[in-house]
Amino acid sequence: MSRRTAVAVALAALVLASGCLGFLSGPVTFSANQVTVEDSTLESSGYEEVSVEEMQVNRTFEAAGQSKTVEITNWVAQYEKQVSVLGVERRAAVFGTFSSPEVSVLGQSFNPLNDYDNRELVQLIQQQYGTISDLTAVSNTTLSVLGHSTTVTKFSGTANFDGQSIDVFVHVTKVNDGGDIVAAVGVYPQQLDGEEEHVVTLLQNLEHAS
Repeated sequence: MSRRTAVAVALAALVLASGCLGFLSGPVTFSANQVTVEDSTLESSGYEEVSVEEMQVNRTFEAAGQSKTVEITNWVAQYEKQVSVLGVERRAAVFGTFSSPEVSVLGQSFNPLNDYDNRELVQLIQQQYGTISDLTAVSNTTLSVLGHSTTVTKFSGTANFDGQSIDVFVHVTKVNDGGDIVAAVGVYPQQLDGEEEHVVTLLQNLEHAS
């Protein structure tokens, strides 16, 4: 299972475990809309699309002698940029988005991502770099993302990339837009000058399909 798939499965499982499904009959389906970066923004910032993938997860729950199968469709988009790290050109600047639907059962809506702070989101959405250790919050900035004012947290940390330890900055945020919870994260080596501005531009130029 790829890291992106593992992340989607983990997040979807959290969604499914967060509320009582009651005694509804038949399968229940919830779908998010994909969130991507505008093409012109990718071109100007030097990032390239790696994948935009639909992640579908089915789970069957049993309660009070009844079983219920729930299908949740999430979307994961990943972008990379080739940069010079320790004298070698690597695709070491990464930006990704994750959209998960707000689940509505028996008139109540819930999604566990609502309860996750930015530090917890970083720990969930570790794709290209694997484990990022020694996370320390550096700053909080208020930005407009998909038309919503949101807090973007900047962390410093250490990542293992191709067997080498690299100091990185991580920017992460989430918004509720159109019934979906949208999380976005940017990771890049600290040695890169000006990369924070590129990540901010990516965040401010997301597109959420309807």
